[in-house]
Amino acid sequence: MIIINKLTKIISAYLNMELIDKIRISHSAITDFNNCPRLYYFKSIYRNPKTGNRIQIVNPYLSLGLAVHETIDELIDIAPSKRVNKKLSKRFEKIWQNYSGKIGGFTSKKQEEIFKKRGHLMIKKIEGSAILSKRSLKKEKDFPKIELSDDMNLIGNFDWIELMKDGSLHIIDFKTGKSKEKNDSLQLPIYQVLAEKNYNRKVKKLSYWYLEKDTKLTTKKIISTNKCLDIINKKANEIKNSIESRSFGCSSKYRKCFYCKNYETILSGKAEYLDTKNERDLYYLANSKDLLDKIYEESFLNNKEKEIVCMKMNNITMDETRETLNISKIEIKKSVESIKIKLKENLEQKELKIFIEELLKKENKFDA
Repeated sequence: MIIINKLTKIISAYLNMELIDKIRISHSAITDFNNCPRLYYFKSIYRNPKTGNRIQIVNPYLSLGLAVHETIDELIDIAPSKRVNKKLSKRFEKIWQNYSGKIGGFTSKKQEEIFKKRGHLMIKKIEGSAILSKRSLKKEKDFPKIELSDDMNLIGNFDWIELMKDGSLHIIDFKTGKSKEKNDSLQLPIYQVLAEKNYNRKVKKLSYWYLEKDTKLTTKKIISTNKCLDIINKKANEIKNSIESRSFGCSSKYRKCFYCKNYETILSGKAEYLDTKNERDLYYLANSKDLLDKIYEESFLNNKEKEIVCMKMNNITMDETRETLNISKIEIKKSVESIKIKLKENLEQKELKIFIEELLKKENKFDA
């Protein structure tokens, strides 16, 4: 039976078919579709023809968010009187191991340490906060959902639902990114609809907690559930129409925008496959900025070699480099040869290719 199910997935993926009976509408699906229909296609529709699985690009911001949320999840099912004194640092450290290194999308150890430190600071804000002393609803094993139509379900995943004294609900969403949700974001309205329909209680308060910058909640205005549903249904039908017409084009004149180009890279075979988790094939894709940070931050190049690379990347000529560093042409030649050897020894093939591509964009060349 397992072999048959896997074969069915692969055949369906090859035929580019959706494997679920109903279209799943969520805040992330709507956001992806608004940003780029092709991005939505890659994240919600496309299946790897070889495995039948969805594909996902690992990145530090996603890993940070997952690690923080998994740490907080432990508190939900604990009584308020016990969780106010709960220390979460050790649990965060343990969970972080699942996202350490390349599997978390980190290009260098220093980059990982920066994100890990951010996570620890967020967890510290949660520990002992007033939220923990208040009653809350337990987390569902399955995502709450409601039926929008015969072929569409609305789904969502709550971070925290406070049970207020009068029995009404206060929905809180924890944010680990630096940017704030747009005013017209449908995330909290979607949660409002799902909570009222699934728990048969009135939602009286909606809040974000931006853990990176804020110590207090940002409360958003509540609109009527019917109005929420009208807005959600309108967007859901746009997605449905695109699925039915198989129309997922990128609006960029280059057919690859900021949002979808990395997924196109997977299809071209330039991304590195890492692992499969929860029926998702995980891929790593180094970008030029993070790669250059790795070269500058790690110790396989000496300080003089790092300065030479930095000057080259800033399009500074060889003569200017010689004058700035007060070294001869022969010394630069020896350093460049040393840099080449060390980069080959310490960068993976795909990383080295990205570095060379970035190097070729520069006008000034060291002919030494």
